[in-house]
Amino acid sequence: MSGRYPPVNSCVAERVDPPPLITTDADLHACVESLGRVVGIDTEFIRVRTFYPIPALYQLAGDGGVGLVDASANSTFGPLKALLLDPGRTKVIHGCSEDLEVMATHLDVQPANLVDTQLAHAFIGPEFSASYAKLVERYLGLKLDKHETRSDWLQRPLSKEQQSYAVEDVAHLRAIWQRQRQALVEAGRLQWVLEEMQQILDAPVATPDTWFENMKGVWRLGCRERRVLRNLVRWREQEARRRDIPRAYTVRDEHLVALALRPQLAPGDVAGLIPRRTAKRYGKILAAVHRQGLKDRDPIPNVARPLGRRDGELVKVLREAGRRASNRLGVAPELLARKRDLEADVRYFRAHDQLPRRYREGWRGQIVGDVFDGILKAALAE
Repeated sequence: MSGRYPPVNSCVAERVDPPPLITTDADLHACVESLGRVVGIDTEFIRVRTFYPIPALYQLAGDGGVGLVDASANSTFGPLKALLLDPGRTKVIHGCSEDLEVMATHLDVQPANLVDTQLAHAFIGPEFSASYAKLVERYLGLKLDKHETRSDWLQRPLSKEQQSYAVEDVAHLRAIWQRQRQALVEAGRLQWVLEEMQQILDAPVATPDTWFENMKGVWRLGCRERRVLRNLVRWREQEARRRDIPRAYTVRDEHLVALALRPQLAPGDVAGLIPRRTAKRYGKILAAVHRQGLKDRDPIPNVARPLGRRDGELVKVLREAGRRASNRLGVAPELLARKRDLEADVRYFRAHDQLPRRYREGWRGQIVGDVFDGILKAALAE
């Protein structure tokens, strides 16, 4: 079959002459059909001066070998979409966040039945963000050659070195997951990983209407300033997407905040608040959007203030309890004791007098639900 490497039975990719990339739906269909029920997946892309990641390559590993799919080909990618959406086939990936964005923007799909070897490892050992190379060594006893990761994946043809790297980056995923799955089943934690994976997939995506809430110092702004800022952020999002450039290549966060703080804004005022070149390009439109924001009467959410000293101390108590539970289980402490998560938990408990849903229904509740609940109730009752 065109564009496919032979199976990697020895867990070491053979140094063979690379075949041509898969560029047609027919060859892609044949590749997908050969992969079996458990499929390793990886992506290569470029994202330096663009808003959207530019997909370059999809790597697929399965029973039939490793296939390299040219993401820039004139193809519908229908067989790949069908594979990703098939709940009956397990897709194995490593460090999924950027890969998911590539699939969403390029293929408009979110994979079903997806597992992440990096996440799975956190439920087996103390490392939360272990690299792929480390997992290959940890589970398979192999050391990968060092590669130059900063590579032009959009060039055609790809070099043999690039193709060898692309093969190696996906070839071991299924073997790693096989060993992880066995360990998770033996420890009674497989369902924990699946729950956590689904939470990642279900997590709300930031939108232009909510992006401003995470800007530095925005909690200090009043309702009027926040409405203005929300409108400025909406405009920037549209501009960055229209020009396909990073947000910071339009107007930076801190400059938008500075503009939002002004009670009035004329085009001539903009140059004194942001870089001259940016003001020259966007001064008039920024002033217009600012005026629009002043007229905005839509509800504006409150933005969480930094925790006070008392709640900060409470987070420390929760972190220590989470670390003790993590050490007892031999899992990564970030799963139970990450500071930003616990800060959100304290805020939620103050607002609702109970822990968030992930403790009431998820695996965390089995481990630290009662402990965290007791700590918070005792502290907030004082």
